[in-house]
Amino acid sequence: MATVEFRNEQDGSTFEPSGAEVRRVKSDIVAWAKRNEYDRIVFWRDGDKLWVQLGDSRLNYWMPEHVFASAGTEEIEMQLDYARGAERRGAVGYGKFDK
Repeated sequence: MATVEFRNEQDGSTFEPSGAEVRRVKSDIVAWAKRNEYDRIVFWRDGDKLWVQLGDSRLNYWMPEHVFASAGTEEIEMQLDYARGAERRGAVGYGKFDK
């Protein structure tokens, strides 16, 4: 089963985002991770941004924290698809252009 973690960038400690929809959003993320064969997704909080890590790949891609409070399934999947695209660009050497 895929795991979803939320960590603070400064010290690596874990946290839980707040909001009524967080449980559903986490479920959507786990479902997306399974479909895309990721065993772990980590969101690193830095201010109001959550930087995305897919598996072992920490990406130069972030999602706004408010997404976890109000986003629909399609928006979450779209954000994760963009993150996956950033991972692929980085893997083929285009990551330096994404900064």
